[in-house]
Amino acid sequence: MQKTFEITPDRNFLQHFLTGWRVKSLSPEMVEKLKACSESDPYAAYGYGRWLSLVNPGGECLKKAEVLLTWAGTDGVQDANAALAQMYFDGRTEADKAMPQMHAFFMDSSYKAGSELAQVMTLENTIFGDYRFPEDPALVADILRKHIEKHPECDTLYYDLLGQALEDTNPEAAEKAFQVSIDRGDNESYYSLAALYESAGDWDRACEVADEGARKGAVNCRRFKARMSQEDFLALSREEQEALHKEISEGLDYAISHHDRYACFLKGLCLYYGNLGYPEDLVQALEPLERGCQMGHSNCFWLNAVILHELGRKGVAQASLQAVRLGDREQFTLEQVARGYVSRELSNHAEEIEELWLKEYLKVNPEEEDSKDSLGVIAVYPQGFYYAMDVEEVEKLDLDSLADQVDARGFDVVHFSPLLSRITKALSLEGCHVAMLVDKDGYMKDLPDNMAGTLIYGQAQEIRGTVIFVLEDNKTYSLMPMVGLQRTYMFIQLLNAATGGLVRLPSSEELESIGVEDPGGFEEYDDFEEKFDDPDIFDGYEKYPDQEIEQEPEQEIEEDMVSVDTSTDAEPKEITVPVEKIMEGIAQCNLCIDTLIVSLQGHPEYDFASTEDLFYRLGIMEAIEENIKRHGGYMIDEWQYVDARQVPQDIRSRVRFK
Repeated sequence: MQKTFEITPDRNFLQHFLTGWRVKSLSPEMVEKLKACSESDPYAAYGYGRWLSLVNPGGECLKKAEVLLTWAGTDGVQDANAALAQMYFDGRTEADKAMPQMHAFFMDSSYKAGSELAQVMTLENTIFGDYRFPEDPALVADILRKHIEKHPECDTLYYDLLGQALEDTNPEAAEKAFQVSIDRGDNESYYSLAALYESAGDWDRACEVADEGARKGAVNCRRFKARMSQEDFLALSREEQEALHKEISEGLDYAISHHDRYACFLKGLCLYYGNLGYPEDLVQALEPLERGCQMGHSNCFWLNAVILHELGRKGVAQASLQAVRLGDREQFTLEQVARGYVSRELSNHAEEIEELWLKEYLKVNPEEEDSKDSLGVIAVYPQGFYYAMDVEEVEKLDLDSLADQVDARGFDVVHFSPLLSRITKALSLEGCHVAMLVDKDGYMKDLPDNMAGTLIYGQAQEIRGTVIFVLEDNKTYSLMPMVGLQRTYMFIQLLNAATGGLVRLPSSEELESIGVEDPGGFEEYDDFEEKFDDPDIFDGYEKYPDQEIEQEPEQEIEEDMVSVDTSTDAEPKEITVPVEKIMEGIAQCNLCIDTLIVSLQGHPEYDFASTEDLFYRLGIMEAIEENIKRHGGYMIDEWQYVDARQVPQDIRSRVRFK
């Protein structure tokens, strides 16, 4: 780590903050020195603000960093404006909103004002095509060659950038550039050189360079071997595996303790897969990932969202939104953002999502040529299942035929509702919008409630019978089918999100009950399962796993608890457990039909707590939701759910305290 150095208004000071690793390698003494002077010296404010923005050791650090960088920038420290620009683009400011326009303004103004940090960021972003810069590594290589020819004793970071720009087209020249940087004392380039050898297939040489870098103090080299493929790891003997796992584990923990956000991702990934000697443990994987999220690593937000999704926990949409802001614009994260937008989970970010991310969501869901002629509508039945009906003409719908299929005399049309409008925007429809057809005789025939339709209608009036979703022309209000399998698939996912998971696949018995023998042209969506893409992160790992998490076996009942039959045909029962056994009681009963009575006797600290408070103080909300899902129900809001029969219930009626 660098020792303390003088805080001066010149490059001698600013050069210590030109790369993330230089900032994160500041000694604790230097950080304290910057902090002590940050209230009066704009250059110290920049240095401390930049450190806070990258390391983020506490919950309020980004807010403090924004304040310090703003003040330093207005006082003439142009590098502070460049650092602030990155925070605006990433949405890591108090506003919690991605602002690419502000990023462009501050980058442009600071670059023109002579900010070296803005110049370095521009070169780096142009190499990789980040932050809306056009990807052009050849241009960067040409610029850097000319710069180095004129200034051979320039900062070593320019040699490292030159190597990165040449990696794919001229690896020999890239190797030479990295070696010059190393020979001049820049340990940061050891990792770049090791990665170059790895990409060439020379793993042994890559590890040799990384080991040397680690000995010289390069933090990122300490976690280099965590890039190893699981296949190669398993090829080792048991003794070799244990020794290597110990080295990898110690290296990752060391790197994480020194603010290496990529090490956080690697450790989380190892725990997610159970690779390189780590146990498969999704819950434990969240710990390093959360630290990586604090430091703003896109892959940490992505994997955090994936794990939360698989565990059935909240926060998937918010984590996905931040992953998208930071550059992880893959199908999974963009779909979760769109779902969060439609369900209002991300209502505070609606304007940002509409402006920036819905178009990106459409881009990663291109319509395949052989499915563009597919036409259909989506029917949702009162029992909660959907069915995609094929139609023949795109110009207009045969409403009489549709009415016959769902046993309706005719339809009323719900042209607009807040949720229909959100789904329309999320699908990026032009010239038309999603509309809902409702059985006009629903009340006269005393048809069952359609909870999905009621939620979509959103007017505090229940919808009865089967509803059908179609497209409607914005000008003529003529009705049309949905076009294309991919757009229909997207609609089903958004409809599911808008109704809180009420819309589901039909069973074979339900298909038979509506007279369907052949699922028809949309069968690939009638049995859809979420699949993840495989974008490359590094060799040896798949980014999006295609796997299911096995359910943990239910705990055996204690002797002082009541044994419960949780089969769907069981009679409703009342189960009484002491408060100490509440989690075991939840695990053993079926809350869709059974009632769990929790005895608080002997616990005076709960005497004056409300029922709602007890749910949270005892930490049972997630366990209850998992129980309901496991037995065929769905949560509608914080307290309401429907059981497998689509009967609405209140969880406070199923878990009682006495």
